[in-house]
Amino acid sequence: MKKSSIPSWNTKTSYIYDKSPTMKWIKLTAFAAILFSFLLSLSSCEKDAEKKKTTDFSKPGIVLSGAQETPATTSSATGSMDVFYTRNTHTLTYTVTWTGLTGAVAAMHIHGLAPSGYAAGIVQNIITSSGGIATPSATLYGVSGKFSGSLYVDEVLVKEQNLLNGLYYLNIHTASNPNGEIRGQIVFQ
Repeated sequence: MKKSSIPSWNTKTSYIYDKSPTMKWIKLTAFAAILFSFLLSLSSCEKDAEKKKTTDFSKPGIVLSGAQETPATTSSATGSMDVFYTRNTHTLTYTVTWTGLTGAVAAMHIHGLAPSGYAAGIVQNIITSSGGIATPSATLYGVSGKFSGSLYVDEVLVKEQNLLNGLYYLNIHTASNPNGEIRGQIVFQ
């Protein structure tokens, strides 16, 4: 007797070629379940991304200049500020760089509530002779420099909605400009 040239796994009785209605239904159900699971995983990732858009806010490269001070200064100094706020921790973090000041930093503050063009009281002493995060130092905070810090949004003195609406600003004071030499509005748009 001659052996068949068709492999035994490739016969019509093999489970691969089972054309019964039950097998078709199982295959169709399995395919639908896999497709549904895949689409569900994509949509859940999208929801996380959407949620992050409403909980995390950042703005790099906010410009600090004398023209933004109130009243404006003629200083040629410039600065840049990167800000990040997360609703999860209620914390604003910032990094400020500056160059070309008329002298060493005498003070640095966050002020509010005030839109661009208006002055307001201090809500955080960053660099001050007392009660700040740091004290003035011509070596550390000279005519050019960098400082990083954070501000807790407590919903009493500093309110989240006012922060997100751009009603706080940071400014840098020098001996030549005791009311502020350069300023930048904290905005997220």
